[in-house]
Order: sequence, then C-alpha cells, then structure tokens
Amino acid sequence: MRKLLLLLAMLAAPAQARTVTATVYDGWYHGRADACGGTYRHWDLSAAHPFIRCGTLVTVTHKGRSLVVRITDRCDCNSIDLSAGAAYRLRVPLDGTARVGISY
Repeated sequence: MRKLLLLLAMLAAPAQARTVTATVYDGWYHGRADACGGTYRHWDLSAAHPFIRCGTLVTVTHKGRSLVVRITDRCDCNSIDLSAGAAYRLRVPLDGTARVGISY
C-alpha cells in the first residue's frame, strides 16, 4: 500500500526535475513491440523509464544540450534508457552511461 501511495504521488506531482543515469537501448530491440503498444525504432527520439507514463514528453539534458523525448517503453532499472537517436543528439556514449537531467 505504501509503494502504491508513493507511486500515485509521483504521477500526480507537478513537473519534476532530477538527475539520473542514462543508458542506451541495444539495437537488437529495433522493430520489436514496446510496452506502450507501438514499435521501437532505434533512431527515433524515445526513451524507456520504470514509472513515467507512456506517451509522456520528457526533457533530457546532457552537457548543455536539451532534447524532448517521448516515453514509449518500460525498463526495470532506476535510470532512463534512451534510443540511439536521442543519445546521439545529446552526445551520450552509445556504448556506455552518462548522468543526465530529466524533467517532466
């Protein structure tokens, strides 16, 4: 019950900003179904997050660059998984991790 209340508070809260670790989706997922009912495309501007609702637009910032991505999938991590297109535009290493700011 406590976790449910915490989750509801997070979803109902106004725009939030925080710093998280970003990773990049593997190209293996390209063309496969995502959790939101669409098809993952490797070079689209999308991301996966464990609790932000599908379809939510999230601003991701890395080293002075900002980009708006759509949450299209779920992940089982405490970070955000960026598509290769989003990571490339933000200059996040495609084979590593980076600290990014997110606001939604």
